Amino acid sequence: AAMRHLSTFIRVLGVSFSLLTAPAIFANTTVSAKEADALIKDDIANAQVLIEMCPSIIGKNAKFDENIKKMVGSYLSTYSDKSASLESLQKDGEFQSLLKDAREAAKEVEKAEQKSVCDDVLNFEG
Repeated sequence: AAMRHLSTFIRVLGVSFSLLTAPAIFANTTVSAKEADALIKDDIANAQVLIEMCPSIIGKNAKFDENIKKMVGSYLSTYSDKSASLESLQKDGEFQSLLKDAREAAKEVEKAEQKSVCDDVLNFEG
């Protein structure tokens, strides 16, 4: 499972800085709301890992904080429960399990790759 998540981690964070257009992915596929929610939770879990990991790699940075907040906000805007927040998700069992996987996956990513993902978020122009 780690490898799948590893690729997700890199895909979500590295490649898809079409990130903020994520909802478009759902638009042309028939995904159930539950499946879409699970994908969104996975994205938010990955974002949370970055929130935890990046300050130690690139230092504390206001622009990074702002960009990652925007990303999480954009994911949440497509989530079925409009009252959900990063905080409320922490109590969600499925989210906890995705977050655990994302943390494990992040550990397996080389330092250079981690840094490049953190830099991507930092330099992202949304």
